[in-house]
Amino acid sequence: MQVGRRMTRDPKTVEPGDSLAHAAQIMRELRIHHLPVVEGGKLVGILSDTDLRNASLAAGRIPVPGEIPVTDRKVGEVMRREVWSLTPEDSVEDALLIIRRKRFGCLPVLSGDRLVGIITKIDLISAFIDVLEIDGVGVRVEVILPRSLDRFEELVRIVRDLGVELRSCLVSPEPGAPDRMVGRLRFDTVNGPMLRGALRAKRFEVLDPGADSL
Repeated sequence: MQVGRRMTRDPKTVEPGDSLAHAAQIMRELRIHHLPVVEGGKLVGILSDTDLRNASLAAGRIPVPGEIPVTDRKVGEVMRREVWSLTPEDSVEDALLIIRRKRFGCLPVLSGDRLVGIITKIDLISAFIDVLEIDGVGVRVEVILPRSLDRFEELVRIVRDLGVELRSCLVSPEPGAPDRMVGRLRFDTVNGPMLRGALRAKRFEVLDPGADSL
Protein backbone atom coordinates (compact mmCIF):
# COMPACT_ATOMS: atom_id res chain seq x y z
CA MET A 1 0.00 0.00 0.00
CA GLN A 2 1.41 3.37 -1.01
CA VAL A 3 1.53 6.50 1.13
CA GLY A 4 -0.24 8.49 -1.59
CA ARG A 5 -3.40 6.42 -1.09
CA ARG A 6 -3.58 7.00 2.66
CA MET A 7 -2.16 10.50 3.22
CA THR A 8 -4.17 13.63 3.95
CA ARG A 9 -3.92 15.66 0.75
CA ASP A 10 -3.17 19.38 0.49
CA PRO A 11 -2.66 19.92 4.23
CA LYS A 12 -3.03 23.29 5.87
CA THR A 13 0.33 25.06 6.19
CA VAL A 14 1.93 28.08 7.82
CA GLU A 15 4.98 30.19 6.98
CA PRO A 16 8.00 30.95 9.18
CA GLY A 17 6.88 34.56 9.62
CA ASP A 18 3.42 33.66 10.89
CA SER A 19 2.73 34.14 14.57
CA LEU A 20 2.41 31.21 16.94
CA ALA A 21 -1.03 32.50 17.86
CA HIS A 22 -2.08 32.18 14.21
CA ALA A 23 -0.71 28.63 14.02
CA ALA A 24 -2.42 27.67 17.29
CA GLN A 25 -5.73 29.03 16.02
CA ILE A 26 -5.49 26.84 12.92
CA MET A 27 -4.67 23.75 14.99
CA ARG A 28 -7.55 24.38 17.34
CA GLU A 29 -10.11 25.03 14.60
CA LEU A 30 -9.08 22.03 12.49
CA ARG A 31 -8.34 19.79 15.50
CA ILE A 32 -4.90 18.87 14.20
CA HIS A 33 -1.57 18.52 15.99
CA HIS A 34 0.97 19.39 13.27
CA LEU A 35 1.44 22.05 10.63
CA PRO A 36 3.99 21.85 7.79
CA VAL A 37 5.92 25.09 7.43
CA VAL A 38 6.54 26.29 3.87
CA GLU A 39 8.46 29.20 2.40
CA GLY A 40 8.40 30.03 -1.29
CA GLY A 41 6.42 26.86 -1.89
CA LYS A 42 9.09 24.64 -0.28
CA LEU A 43 8.92 22.72 2.97
CA VAL A 44 11.27 24.27 5.53
CA GLY A 45 10.03 22.83 8.81
CA ILE A 46 7.17 21.44 10.84
CA LEU A 47 5.36 22.83 13.88
CA SER A 48 3.61 20.68 16.48
CA ASP A 49 1.31 21.42 19.37
CA THR A 50 4.19 20.35 21.61
CA ASP A 51 6.30 23.16 20.14
CA LEU A 52 3.48 25.58 21.01
CA ARG A 53 3.29 24.32 24.60
CA ASN A 54 7.05 24.63 24.99
CA ALA A 55 6.91 28.18 23.64
CA SER A 56 4.24 29.07 26.22
CA LEU A 57 6.38 27.59 29.00
CA ALA A 58 9.40 29.57 27.79
CA ALA A 59 7.27 32.71 27.97
CA GLY A 60 6.53 31.94 31.62
CA ARG A 61 2.96 30.70 31.12
CA ILE A 62 1.47 27.36 32.06
CA PRO A 63 -0.21 26.16 28.84
CA VAL A 64 -3.91 25.36 29.05
CA PRO A 65 -5.33 22.84 26.55
CA GLY A 66 -6.95 24.68 23.65
CA GLU A 67 -5.59 28.08 24.75
CA ILE A 68 -3.98 30.35 22.16
CA PRO A 69 -0.34 31.02 23.19
CA VAL A 70 0.24 34.54 24.53
CA THR A 71 3.57 35.24 22.87
CA ASP A 72 4.78 37.35 19.99
CA ARG A 73 7.18 34.68 18.77
CA LYS A 74 7.06 33.49 15.19
CA VAL A 75 6.69 30.01 13.78
CA GLY A 76 10.22 30.06 12.38
CA GLU A 77 11.66 30.52 15.87
CA VAL A 78 10.29 27.30 17.33
CA MET A 79 9.59 24.97 14.39
CA ARG A 80 11.70 21.88 13.79
CA ARG A 81 13.88 22.44 10.74
CA GLU A 82 15.19 18.90 10.34
CA VAL A 83 12.19 17.20 8.77
CA TRP A 84 11.91 13.63 7.53
CA SER A 85 9.61 13.24 4.55
CA LEU A 86 8.17 10.62 2.22
CA THR A 87 6.97 10.51 -1.35
CA PRO A 88 3.51 9.32 -2.46
CA GLU A 89 5.19 6.21 -3.90
CA ASP A 90 6.73 5.14 -0.57
CA SER A 91 5.04 2.31 1.29
CA VAL A 92 2.80 2.69 4.32
CA GLU A 93 5.08 0.15 6.04
CA ASP A 94 8.05 2.52 5.59
CA ALA A 95 6.01 5.37 7.08
CA LEU A 96 5.06 3.19 10.06
CA LEU A 97 8.68 2.21 10.75
CA ILE A 98 9.96 5.79 10.57
CA ILE A 99 7.20 7.16 12.81
CA ARG A 100 7.81 4.41 15.38
CA ARG A 101 11.60 4.60 15.39
CA LYS A 102 11.80 8.40 15.38
CA ARG A 103 8.71 8.88 17.57
CA PHE A 104 7.19 11.32 15.10
CA GLY A 105 3.54 12.20 15.07
CA CYS A 106 3.42 12.61 11.30
CA LEU A 107 5.50 12.79 8.13
CA PRO A 108 5.13 15.35 5.31
CA VAL A 109 4.76 13.89 1.82
CA LEU A 110 6.63 15.55 -1.04
CA SER A 111 6.44 15.21 -4.81
CA GLY A 112 9.76 16.67 -5.88
CA ASP A 113 9.98 19.90 -3.84
CA ARG A 114 6.20 20.32 -3.58
CA LEU A 115 4.27 19.43 -0.46
CA VAL A 116 1.35 17.25 -1.53
CA GLY A 117 0.22 15.69 1.72
CA ILE A 118 0.88 14.60 5.26
CA ILE A 119 0.53 11.16 6.82
CA THR A 120 -0.22 10.91 10.53
CA LYS A 121 -0.45 8.16 13.12
CA ILE A 122 -4.23 8.23 12.71
CA ASP A 123 -3.89 7.79 8.93
CA LEU A 124 -1.71 4.72 9.53
CA ILE A 125 -4.09 3.25 12.10
CA SER A 126 -6.99 3.77 9.69
CA ALA A 127 -5.03 2.06 6.91
CA PHE A 128 -4.49 -1.09 8.92
CA ILE A 129 -8.08 -1.12 10.19
CA ASP A 130 -9.19 -1.10 6.54
CA VAL A 131 -6.68 -3.76 5.49
CA LEU A 132 -7.66 -6.11 8.30
CA GLU A 133 -11.39 -5.30 7.97
CA ILE A 134 -11.85 -5.10 11.72
CA ASP A 135 -14.41 -2.31 11.60
CA GLY A 136 -17.41 -4.59 11.70
CA VAL A 137 -18.88 -7.78 13.13
CA GLY A 138 -16.67 -10.83 12.80
CA VAL A 139 -14.46 -13.30 14.57
CA ARG A 140 -10.69 -13.70 14.62
CA VAL A 141 -9.04 -17.10 14.74
CA GLU A 142 -5.33 -17.69 15.31
CA VAL A 143 -3.94 -20.90 13.83
CA ILE A 144 -0.43 -22.35 13.89
CA LEU A 145 0.80 -23.20 10.39
CA PRO A 146 4.03 -24.67 9.02
CA ARG A 147 6.38 -22.09 7.56
CA SER A 148 5.71 -23.59 4.12
CA LEU A 149 1.98 -22.78 4.59
CA ASP A 150 1.24 -26.22 3.08
CA ARG A 151 -2.05 -26.53 4.98
CA PHE A 152 -3.36 -23.04 4.32
CA GLU A 153 -5.47 -24.05 1.32
CA GLU A 154 -6.94 -26.91 3.36
CA LEU A 155 -7.86 -24.47 6.13
CA VAL A 156 -9.62 -22.13 3.70
CA ARG A 157 -11.49 -25.06 2.14
CA ILE A 158 -12.73 -26.27 5.54
CA VAL A 159 -14.01 -22.82 6.41
CA ARG A 160 -15.63 -22.36 2.99
CA ASP A 161 -17.46 -25.68 3.39
CA LEU A 162 -18.95 -24.26 6.60
CA GLY A 163 -20.39 -21.36 4.60
CA VAL A 164 -18.03 -18.84 6.22
CA GLU A 165 -16.10 -16.20 4.27
CA LEU A 166 -12.51 -15.26 4.98
CA ARG A 167 -12.33 -11.45 5.28
CA SER A 168 -8.65 -10.85 6.01
CA CYS A 169 -5.48 -12.75 6.87
CA LEU A 170 -2.18 -11.79 8.46
CA VAL A 171 0.59 -14.41 8.68
CA SER A 172 3.77 -13.85 10.69
CA PRO A 173 6.54 -16.01 12.24
CA GLU A 174 5.83 -17.46 15.66
CA PRO A 175 8.35 -16.01 18.17
CA GLY A 176 10.89 -18.63 19.19
CA ALA A 177 9.69 -21.17 16.63
CA PRO A 178 11.54 -20.69 13.32
CA ASP A 179 9.62 -23.49 11.55
CA ARG A 180 6.14 -22.23 12.50
CA MET A 181 3.90 -19.35 11.47
CA VAL A 182 0.85 -17.81 13.14
CA GLY A 183 -2.09 -17.13 10.87
CA ARG A 184 -4.45 -14.44 12.21
CA LEU A 185 -7.61 -14.84 10.19
CA ARG A 186 -10.81 -12.85 10.38
CA PHE A 187 -14.11 -14.37 9.27
CA ASP A 188 -17.60 -13.00 8.65
CA THR A 189 -19.22 -14.94 11.46
CA VAL A 190 -19.73 -14.48 15.18
CA ASN A 191 -19.71 -18.22 15.92
CA GLY A 192 -16.11 -18.51 17.05
CA PRO A 193 -16.51 -21.77 19.01
CA MET A 194 -18.01 -23.55 15.99
CA LEU A 195 -15.23 -22.37 13.70
CA ARG A 196 -12.43 -23.26 16.11
CA GLY A 197 -13.98 -26.62 16.84
CA ALA A 198 -14.17 -27.49 13.14
CA LEU A 199 -10.51 -26.61 12.65
CA ARG A 200 -9.38 -28.55 15.71
CA ALA A 201 -11.34 -31.56 14.44
CA LYS A 202 -9.08 -31.47 11.37
CA ARG A 203 -6.00 -31.39 13.63
CA PHE A 204 -5.20 -27.72 13.24
CA GLU A 205 -3.53 -26.14 16.26
CA VAL A 206 -5.85 -23.27 17.16
CA LEU A 207 -4.75 -20.80 19.79
CA ASP A 208 -7.17 -20.07 22.62
CA PRO A 209 -8.86 -16.71 22.06
CA GLY A 210 -9.08 -13.89 24.54
CA ALA A 211 -12.58 -13.29 23.19
CA ASP A 212 -14.70 -14.88 20.50
CA SER A 213 -15.48 -11.67 18.62
CA LEU A 214 -13.81 -8.34 17.89
